Amino acid sequence: MGAAARFLDFSATDIDAQLRSLADAPRLALDTESDPFHRYFEKVCLLQISHDTEDFFFDPLAHGMPDALRAILTDPARTIVMHGADYDVRTLKRSFGLALHRLVDTQLAAQFLGRTNTGLKALLEEELSVVIDKGEQRSDWGHRPLTDKQLVYARQDTQHLLALADALLEKLDALGRVSWLEEECALMLEREPTEKRFDPEGWRKLKGIKEMNKRGRQTLRALFVWREGLAQAQDRPPFRIVRNEGLVRIAADVDRDGPPTVARLERMKFVPKWIDRRRLVAAIAEGLAGPVPDKRPPRKAGKPGVPHTPESKARLEALKLGRAEWAKALGMDPGFLVSGSVLESIAKAAPADLTQLAKIPGMTAWRVAAVGAETLAALAVGPEGERC
Repeated sequence: MGAAARFLDFSATDIDAQLRSLADAPRLALDTESDPFHRYFEKVCLLQISHDTEDFFFDPLAHGMPDALRAILTDPARTIVMHGADYDVRTLKRSFGLALHRLVDTQLAAQFLGRTNTGLKALLEEELSVVIDKGEQRSDWGHRPLTDKQLVYARQDTQHLLALADALLEKLDALGRVSWLEEECALMLEREPTEKRFDPEGWRKLKGIKEMNKRGRQTLRALFVWREGLAQAQDRPPFRIVRNEGLVRIAADVDRDGPPTVARLERMKFVPKWIDRRRLVAAIAEGLAGPVPDKRPPRKAGKPGVPHTPESKARLEALKLGRAEWAKALGMDPGFLVSGSVLESIAKAAPADLTQLAKIPGMTAWRVAAVGAETLAALAVGPEGERC
């Protein structure tokens, strides 16, 4: 690795040489740092890029996504190595419309090896005897200038990633599972960013609501909507306005003692001083003047699920027992091997052959190859659990 990481500054005199260094590398380690713990409208604040001999930082807040760097990262002939790539894949698409083409995810590789702790820190220690510090994980990556501690932390996320990938791929090759990893990584690259949507009924999930009467529910609903509006206006995550438990405490106070005054709210130390208590009083008053929410949440529209039959329940139990055995034999986590929701779908659909099994969403080619025959055998049970 290089003696020091360099910033890719497109105004630098040697930028062409730096870009050639990246473009000549057949694979690159890549990671991103974003600011969801400090901003409502999160953004990619830093890219870390490494090849076998050099490490680089790139500041998209200052430079956007230049075409030259985009071409390097999206080159179909180049492999990008990441760890826990799901979030990064989505955020790169959302922020820059940047879609990677060839991916090796070291976290997925570790899951295919049956590792119980698949975090980067644990894997680097286990595979390479490299110890890294994760202390800056939730620091403010959108603030400039970045600190030396932040840069040391950020560099660690890609500095050893290529060597880690080599170690894990060697073990996967010995097990004949490299193609499994390739398939799962290709599926990950197809994932699209999810739109951030506010659910005005989300207050119903907060702990403590069951004990509230109608006045408390009215207040909590109003506070939940008020906080969301203020979070967007201030570009802060909602928890940095008032935490969930704080909203519940205010609502419980109103439920017990009636509409609050500014003075009463000022005595609540868990509400930040910068929040205008008069506006908070007004928001609560508006909620109390509105309709009373039912204790039961409204039904969500959508296609109703297919209910279980006695036969499908028996098949599901057989599949669960079988999955435990298959996972143990493969040395993999049962939930990673086949998720519970996929087992549910298989039990209800009762596929008769591997072709039908492969059509079940989530039953990827590697899963069919690994446990397809065993899955079909487990389905051959009657309503009382006996073999058919």
